[in-house]
Parts: sequence; structure tokens; C-alpha cells
Amino acid sequence: METQSPPCAVPPSAPPKVVFWFRIYTGCMTVVYLLCVLAAPLLYFASTRAHGEEAVMFKVQAAVLLAVGAVLAMVFALPFLLPRKPWVWIYDLVLICIGMTSCCILPAAIPLLIYWFKAEVKDWFNSV
Repeated sequence: METQSPPCAVPPSAPPKVVFWFRIYTGCMTVVYLLCVLAAPLLYFASTRAHGEEAVMFKVQAAVLLAVGAVLAMVFALPFLLPRKPWVWIYDLVLICIGMTSCCILPAAIPLLIYWFKAEVKDWFNSV
């Protein structure tokens, strides 16, 4: 049975340090996915030099890169606009887990995940 941490008597005024690093993480991920959106037209125009199935493959890849890049750029930019609510802590946790699907992001996502479960972070999101 999991025990819950007691709520703070005084709400913390400053966000925990991990929130700052989470914002850096989401900012970087937003930039990465915006670069994917910018790369999609380049891939599409590369299809003009290809012929047959290869041209179709380039166009499909460009469409997928554009769609996934646009959606994930919005998803990772959203935490900058969201209020400090308990459900936002869960949303942010999901974003950290999405980053863990890439081995390149694991060195940043694992420490974020460890510190994200600390009581002070949960209390900061629950204090509003």
C-alpha cells in the first residue's frame, strides 16, 4: 500500500529546481520537433529527384515527419501555458516518459523522472 505525503502547511513559493530543468527539457524537445517540421519540406522536395516508389516513399515520410513533428511540438510547448494543477503534474510526467522512448534523451529523462516523484514537486503542483 502506497502512503501519500502529507500536504505542506505553507505552500512553497518558489518552484523546485526540477521544474526549472523540466522547462529546459520541454523547451529543447519543442525545438527538436519544430526542426522536424522544418525538415519535412526538405524531404518532400528531395522526392522531386527520385522516381517511382522512391518518390512516393519520400513524400510519405515527409508527411509523417510533418504531422508527428507538429503534434509533438505543440504537446511539448503546452506546459509553458498550463496552470499549476495536480493533473498538470501527471501531464508533465507523461512528457518525461515520452522522452524515455529515445535512447538519446534517456540521460536527461531518467534524472528528471527520479526527481519528479519527490514530495516537494507534488506539493508544489498541489498547492494551488
